[in-house]
Amino acid sequence: MVDSSVAGLRLGQKVTSLQGRDRGRTYLITGFLNEYYVLVADGVNRTAQHPKKKNRRHLSVSPFVDEEIEAKLSAGGRVTDEEIASAIRRWEEKAEEGEISLG
Repeated sequence: MVDSSVAGLRLGQKVTSLQGRDRGRTYLITGFLNEYYVLVADGVNRTAQHPKKKNRRHLSVSPFVDEEIEAKLSAGGRVTDEEIASAIRRWEEKAEEGEISLG
């Protein structure tokens, strides 16, 4: 793995796919391959054990970072699919309630 942050991206950061069959899907960054590619997972279709390789230019980056997940991944630990899915659900629920702005 490369650095725990690449070009302003952080582990546990929320991203949305802009290109490919998964366009519009929300993921969390779970790893970095190099300066161009990241590994993303949503805990449902893309699990933590089988993350998707995405070009960082094909992602819309959100400022939201799940700090618990970031701390675990930075320490070399593993996160569960439920933790990833739960973090994404929390952000979506807050957005629906109007507590956060996604733009």
